[in-house]
Amino acid sequence: MAYHTIAYFAVFLPVVILLYQIVPKKFRFAVIIAADYVFFWLFSGKLIVYLICATLLTYFIGIWIERTALKNDGDKKNVTKKKRRILAFGIAANLLVLVVLKYTNFFGQSLSDLLHLFNVDWTFGGVKFMVPIGLSFYTLEIISYITDVYRGTLKAEHNIAKVALYLSFFPQIMEGPIARFHETADTLYAGESVKFDNLKFGYQRILWGLFKKIVIADRIYPTVNYIFNDYADKDGSIILFGVVCYVAQLYLEFSGCMDIVIGSGQIFGVKLPENFRQPFLAKSAGEFWRRWHITLGTFFKDYIFYPVSLAGPVKNAAKKVKKRFGRNVSKFVAPTAALFCVWACNGLWHGANWTFIFYGMYYFVLIFIENITEEPVKKLAEKLHINRESIGYKIFRTAKLFIIVLVGELFFRANSLKDGFAMLAGIFGNFHISALFSNIHRLKMDRLDLIVAGAGIIIVTVVGALKEKNIDIRQKVSGWVVPARWIFWYAAIMLVVIFGAYGSGYTAVDLIYAGY
Repeated sequence: MAYHTIAYFAVFLPVVILLYQIVPKKFRFAVIIAADYVFFWLFSGKLIVYLICATLLTYFIGIWIERTALKNDGDKKNVTKKKRRILAFGIAANLLVLVVLKYTNFFGQSLSDLLHLFNVDWTFGGVKFMVPIGLSFYTLEIISYITDVYRGTLKAEHNIAKVALYLSFFPQIMEGPIARFHETADTLYAGESVKFDNLKFGYQRILWGLFKKIVIADRIYPTVNYIFNDYADKDGSIILFGVVCYVAQLYLEFSGCMDIVIGSGQIFGVKLPENFRQPFLAKSAGEFWRRWHITLGTFFKDYIFYPVSLAGPVKNAAKKVKKRFGRNVSKFVAPTAALFCVWACNGLWHGANWTFIFYGMYYFVLIFIENITEEPVKKLAEKLHINRESIGYKIFRTAKLFIIVLVGELFFRANSLKDGFAMLAGIFGNFHISALFSNIHRLKMDRLDLIVAGAGIIIVTVVGALKEKNIDIRQKVSGWVVPARWIFWYAAIMLVVIFGAYGSGYTAVDLIYAGY
């Protein structure tokens, strides 16, 4: 019952809405919690015990930190140390579960490979773990909550139902977005009635997400899977086409699922944070990541980047560099150390594979280069009288960013680092555009698929460009006369029904980010 299935948006969600609306207001939070746990159980069965234990631990850790902070023994440093130990315990306990379940085999196999290089005869046999849905997402939400309580920016919640609602809200449990406690808990617990506008706009956004996911992304998937799994004898143009298709698939699926999730939350009056903001209109790799998976980026900024930047060892290192090389060099020490930690964590968070670690380091290097060359490039452009706001420069900047993204996503999707480098070499070493055109019909998409996917991408691009100019299509349509509105939305529904990549001839496609 994934978000893009009929079972979710046409059965499960309406049943939850109906039950939520008919029970007394003071019990509505219980309907949401029941829906959360039923949804979780349908995917993970008895592994729901992980979510329950995580909720209980989060609840008690928050109260423990708060009570420790309220103790007045005259020694503030001692109180701070105790709070820090409790926080460290809470974070370590949750990360331990995440690391054991998701990374044991990766670290074990990596150690085995390393020992073999030194002729040590030890082979890691592997361990099979069952991993519950949403583990990576709700672990970060737990860290966010207990850290905010530690910092004093959030009061510990004494109502365990609110903590449960925050960590398990069914629309976001599988793929995020990674919300903060104040963004969802109080609203969910309040039990306000479902308003017609929220229901209307919520389902409209769900429809838009379904269009992106099942009309475009799922239609592209067979081509992506075919090329990435069998690239060895393919021309470079075909490999490049596969990478372009994967970038489109990843963005349209993930952003489409976020539309479904945010629309589902809107129905209950919950304003979930946006996770995408037209990333391909960014001016740099750094800005791209401020527009892509926004909530993950803000989490890393608030809970890794700033703490590392302000850490004592990093400050001391910056002072030593300043004495030896001067302020112009030392000013990059703290941001670079923090940036490295952010991208190391970003890569590992996405999965237990060296391709993800490479992906993280790839963006670390690129953003580091952008940071240290920003001022020199600006001065050079002024010296050469280059207008950085001209159409030509904007085209160059967009093309450069697209190439950066393509290379990054190639390694992100590649089955191994070896495959990633082989595919990259294939693109540059054996590229004939004629090979793509002569073999396009053999790449798991027929002419109709190409037309539908292409037209869909154009529609999404236009809508994104309008949104960048603060033009909201849904709001515009809502101002039309009633017959025109109904014709528009029925046509949109039929578009998804008729052109959706499902049923006979199509393979069901799992959610990409549900595996992270």
